[in-house]
Amino acid sequence: MTATIRNLPRMRLAFMRHTGPYGHPGLTQLWERFGAWCDANRLSQPRPRYYGFSHDNPDCTPAAQCRYDACVQIGVGLRTGPDVQVMDFDGGDYACVRFTGTGADMPGAWAALATPGQLPGGWQHDARAALEIYDADFAVEPDTGSFSCWLCMPVQRAG
Repeated sequence: MTATIRNLPRMRLAFMRHTGPYGHPGLTQLWERFGAWCDANRLSQPRPRYYGFSHDNPDCTPAAQCRYDACVQIGVGLRTGPDVQVMDFDGGDYACVRFTGTGADMPGAWAALATPGQLPGGWQHDARAALEIYDADFAVEPDTGSFSCWLCMPVQRAG
């Protein structure tokens, strides 16, 4: 499962944050609340690409302090309110792999992506936030809870 390097563009993003363990049921609730906010602000049609940012390494950060943002790209002038904020994502180089599985499978997939040998030659991990990309055709299989997304680990050229 060698990763492919992708250069992600700069984006202005609206986001809603969850603080707590990655994989916690609160993340599902976060996405439900964020989806409702996107619907109310007419950001769901046509269906956009959504982004999930993991700001902290759970091997170094206490689980209760891990930060995760559910995001969607926006233009200027959108009023966000107290639960939703705006961030400017700088973009950059990311090692990306296609993930298919359940939320419970995701920590193992992230760990596999971080193991030696997963990055193409000449690249090394970078300290920026990792992200998930949920394409516009994203769907959860009702019987299994399985879904697909892109896992993107920040990288830089080895120097």
